Amino acid sequence: MLRQLTLAITFLTGVPLKVEGEVSPADLWRSMGWYPLVGLALGAAAWGVYAGLLELLPGLVAAALVVILLEAVTRGLHMDGLMDTADGILSGAPRERALEIMKDSNAGAMGVVAAVLILILKVAALGALTRADAAAPLLAGWCAARALPAVDVYAWPYARAAGTGEAFTRERSLGPVQLAGGLLGAGVAVAIVAGLAVDGAGGWYAGLVIAALSMAAALGVQAAVARRLGGLTGDVYGMGIELAEAAALVVGCALAGLAAR
Repeated sequence: MLRQLTLAITFLTGVPLKVEGEVSPADLWRSMGWYPLVGLALGAAAWGVYAGLLELLPGLVAAALVVILLEAVTRGLHMDGLMDTADGILSGAPRERALEIMKDSNAGAMGVVAAVLILILKVAALGALTRADAAAPLLAGWCAARALPAVDVYAWPYARAAGTGEAFTRERSLGPVQLAGGLLGAGVAVAIVAGLAVDGAGGWYAGLVIAALSMAAALGVQAAVARRLGGLTGDVYGMGIELAEAAALVVGCALAGLAAR
């Protein structure tokens, strides 16, 4: 279990932990059960930093710094997936050519536009939230976003014969167990948020609403991409995480707006 947790941390973040021995596809697949916990830790850290920065800086500036910090900690891994997917899918090219474009390390116009827009949306949405109202989106949203890859791997085939994410799909027979683990992790986050954000917008159910809607939004886009490509790739997994995070912040703003009426 410690090995799987270490793999999850080293893959999703830039934390330099050592993994002993050869890593098998089974190890990679089982490590995905820990992804929601890593997301919860990232969200909690982001919330703590945001709360502290709000004591010194305007909301938008604090939000921009938090978003920059999160991208740095995750090495831009998920953002890279978003950009590659946007370049391929929005190119209008046939399936095989779209997959080639997604594999190209060079960033295209559509990828850059997608990255800029998602960053603007995140900063604007987070900057509009108070310290209390930001807790649910950051904790439940970041946790739910990282439950997505396990759902993706179990729900759709891999679109390529080989690739970064292909190794995660070889043990899909263990899907129900890992999927349950991911959802349990998301449930733990929701429970924690219910206690931490009791004074925030939405009350006790805020975390549940945010987790459900952010995952639904990302899965809807991924389903459309899967129809186009005949499955998903590692880039699309990363895109889903970015979309779920942005959706969580937007839903948090909506809850805050409803609570203020």
